[in-house]
Amino acid sequence: MQETNDRVITAALDLMQQYGFKSVTIKDIALAAGVSEMTVYRHFKTKLGLLEAAVQKFSYIPAFQHVFEKEITWNLEKDLTLIAESYLLNMGKNKPLYLIAVQDGGRVTELFGSILKHIEELLRYLTDYFQTMQHKNLMAKGDADSQAYVFLTALYGFFSSSALAGGRFQKVAKDAFIKQMIAGFCNGLKNE
Repeated sequence: MQETNDRVITAALDLMQQYGFKSVTIKDIALAAGVSEMTVYRHFKTKLGLLEAAVQKFSYIPAFQHVFEKEITWNLEKDLTLIAESYLLNMGKNKPLYLIAVQDGGRVTELFGSILKHIEELLRYLTDYFQTMQHKNLMAKGDADSQAYVFLTALYGFFSSSALAGGRFQKVAKDAFIKQMIAGFCNGLKNE
């Protein structure tokens, strides 16, 4: 059953990325996945249900839960580098979902709602991390919510420019971007 779900999700994402959410039918998805339309309906009910299953399948929250619970060293530079690399890796896995959401110009509002829950959870992890670092006196005191937001939006900007422009916009390689972003962030947050 999981193999069937995976085939259907993969077929749907490929088609929707190429033709848009509204243009693709359950029939198209079933044909591309090599299953009956009834199988798609039985497993996912609707196209939106299929996209929500894809959001859950490709959720980066379990990966970040592991990072924040098992890999944090309380060294600002090392931790932020790990978080940045993990974010860009996981967003790369989510690129088809991202492109579908952007391509349909936000008309698939339910998809944005599902994605937003994941972003908010990641922001909570980051905010908690910055608050703990401040409490441990390992970085300057500040607004942890804003720090988390600024950090995440810088990464998002790099990812989205890559996803939307196919790398044509970027003049800096991913590793160089991460290094420079982390250096600037750490300089701004270091304890005096």
